[in-house]
Parts: sequence; structure tokens; C-alpha cells
Amino acid sequence: MAWGKGGSLGSCDALLKRVEDNDPKLTELVILPMKTFGPTDVERLSRAIASGSNTNLRSISASGHHLPPESLKLFGLSLSAQAKEALEKKDGMCGITSLAIGSKDMGDEGVIALCEGLEESNGALLQVVDFGWKNLGIDSLRAIGKTFASSQALKYVDLSRNNSVGNEGMACLANAAKESTEITPFPSLEKLILSECNIGPSGVQSLAEVILGCGNNNRTRGIDLGLGSNPIGSESCGILSKLCAIPGKGSMISHLRLSQCSIGDGGLKLLSSAAIANPCTGLTVLDLSENSVTANGAKLFAESLEDSWPDLVELKLAKNELEGEGVTSVMGALATRSDEASNESQEKKNSTLRNLDLSCTSCGMEGAKAALTAGGLSTLRLFNNRLASDGFHAISSLLQGGHPSIENLDIGGNNADEDAVVALLNAISTREDDRFLSKLIVLEIGGNKFGQKAMEALNEMKLVYPLLDVAHDKPIEQ
Repeated sequence: MAWGKGGSLGSCDALLKRVEDNDPKLTELVILPMKTFGPTDVERLSRAIASGSNTNLRSISASGHHLPPESLKLFGLSLSAQAKEALEKKDGMCGITSLAIGSKDMGDEGVIALCEGLEESNGALLQVVDFGWKNLGIDSLRAIGKTFASSQALKYVDLSRNNSVGNEGMACLANAAKESTEITPFPSLEKLILSECNIGPSGVQSLAEVILGCGNNNRTRGIDLGLGSNPIGSESCGILSKLCAIPGKGSMISHLRLSQCSIGDGGLKLLSSAAIANPCTGLTVLDLSENSVTANGAKLFAESLEDSWPDLVELKLAKNELEGEGVTSVMGALATRSDEASNESQEKKNSTLRNLDLSCTSCGMEGAKAALTAGGLSTLRLFNNRLASDGFHAISSLLQGGHPSIENLDIGGNNADEDAVVALLNAISTREDDRFLSKLIVLEIGGNKFGQKAMEALNEMKLVYPLLDVAHDKPIEQ
């Protein structure tokens, strides 16, 4: 990798010379915003790419630089020329596969110009394209759909932080893509980031049409879909269910990121009902953070969690007022830790979930205790749940000797006093029997009182678990 520094101040000459000389060590070119990167530099870079003289460069990151449309088109044409040569040589990996270029004022004119240069090659060899925070509008989305829909290379597209996209932009993307190819649009797509794009239900519908494609859908990998911070509402969850709970197929989405999407209990009910009817096989990550979900929504979701999300590994429920009742319901769907399990069968309980974020859920003492009885979790976040001192004392018994499955435990920001922190650390240090071998390797307790007594308890604990990493506040001098 070469960063845009060094050489004369502000100049890209030294970097461009390395590109022209086909430096074998230069595979990733990063031109920082403080560098001067203008039309003349783009022309020079484009010439090196189009001529075929450079065969080592794979990635270009030049975000933050204002470039005129004619320069962007020239650059797109150079990538198309490179792709044509690679195709003739049957070397699909010999060229630029990752691109981030332009500034926040790139706008429709700039994106259209770049796409015009790329259109003849269906997006050239690009596998990763970053259009994030480029002031894209509906015409940009139309150009992107037309240019990249048939690309067999494109895997990752970032369209985030383009607030003018909206529902109309998504419709333009979908229509242009469908008009440009007879096969499934974006057939190799693995990750699509659309956070902060002002997308509502009709925009989600357009997106679903693109992902579902035509009847002979040939997608072989699930898509990591980021829709965070969009006003999609509960209605959109019914649409998304068509992607996640396909009868006989499971989910076309591997990661569904819906933080701050205003889905509420109603949206969670739609997702849960669809999963119960058709399990979401293949979906591994679900982010439902900050969605105004309550204990009622958590109960509905818990009904589906036992066996309708068979591949779910990570679940984020942070910043929802689930309270103790809601968290207890969710935990009731998970397999219980071995030293706490009763003789009743655990076969119907969820045993795939590994990472659970319950930060800022007002889970309280009862919710925290329920969370710590889970048997399959490796990461548990209980940050800022108002556990206070009583909560720390209450969960200490569940942390005696460590924990049989949890490796990373975050109980920071709970305002426990020092005596409660000491009690918890002492509990972890105490091993009275060999019921289990503790897996705990990271403990986060910042945001709780930490003084000399706590420091002494921590040092004692280190004698028992020398490899346990503890993040805590700077000790308060007494």
C-alpha cells in the first residue's frame, strides 16, 4: 500500500511515477485529501491504466478530491480499456478491482460521467465501489443501475449517506437494472450499504425486486444488506421477509442491518411470523438496534428465535426499551449454560447464537441474570443498563469462577459502587469446584467506581486468570 504522503508537499508526482513504473509493491494506492489530485493527475493515472503498463495496482482510494466530470469520464474509460485487455488475455484479476473516488459534491453529473466511461465494460473489473457521501440523486442511481447491473465482478457497493436517493432513486436503480440485463441484476453482489439514504417502504420494495431478480435467480451467496438510519417503518419488514423467509430456500440475505429504522413491535412481529412459517436459513447477523421495540415485541421475537433462525450467530437489540421482561423472554429461547441446565430437553432451544448486544435495554437486574444463564453466547454486552450496585451483587453468583461460554463480557456504564465491583471481581476469582473451565478473556467494567480496593481485587483475580484482559476506569485516589 502507498499513502498519499511523501515527495514534495501536496504533490502526487512520486506516487504516480510508481504507478507508471509498475512498482510491484504498489497494489493499493491511497491519495489523502490533503494532497493535490486534479485533472492533470487523473489524466496521468488514466493513461497508465489504459496503456496496460501497470499490472500490479488493484485498489485506488482518492475520496475527498473534487474532480470535474470530464476527468471522471476519462478515468472510467481507462478502466474499461483495462478490462477489455484483461478479457482478451483471460486474466480477470489483472487490474483495478476496488475504487473510491470523488468528493461529497460529486453529485449526479460526476457519477453519470464516471458511469459513461464504465458502461461499455459493464463496470470494468470493479468488485468494490464506494459511492458513499457523494451527493447522489435519482439520476446517479439510474446510471449505476444501467452500468453495473450485468457486472459479473461487482461484489460490494456503498451508497450510504446520500440523503437525496429516497424512494424515487431506488425505483430508478431497479428499473434501470432490470432494463439493462435479462439475467438477475448484480448477480455477484455480496454487500450493499444503503444507510442514511432516506428510503421508505416503496424504496425497500424496489430494492427487493432487484435482489429477487427474475425467475431464474442464480445468486449463490447471501447478501450483507445495510439499511440503517432509514425511515423504512414496520411495513417494510413484510417486504424484507420475502427476501429472508423464502419457502423452501430460506434467506437471500446473510446480514440484515436495520438499526434506527423505526420498525417497532409491528415490524418485529412481521419478521417473526414470516420466520416461523419459513425459517430464515442462511441469515447469520440481525441488527435491530434502536427501533422502539418493547417487551411485547421481544416476546414475539422470542417465539421465533428457538428454531426459526437456524444460522443466526449475531443479534443486536441495543437501545430498545425491552426491560427485564423482554430480555428474559429472549433469553428463554436460548440454550441454558451447562452448569445451570435442568434435566429437561434443550433440543428445541437456540444454540447457534454467539454474539448478543443488550446495551441500553433497561434490562435491569433480572434481565442481566437471565442473560448470564445462556449457554452458547461468546460475547454479551450489557452496557448502560442501570444495574448499579445491587445488580452487580446479584450477577456475581453467576460469574463465580468466570463463565463456561462467554469470552467477552461488557458490563460497563452501570454505575456500580466500588464495593460491588470488588464483589464481582472476587466472585470471578473464586473457583470452588471444577464444574466448568472459564472461557472469559475480556471483561469491560469501565463506567463503574474503581478505586484502590478494586485495584487490589483485580490484582488478586490476575493471579487466578493472568490472561484475562480487564478494561476499567483509572483508579480513583482515596
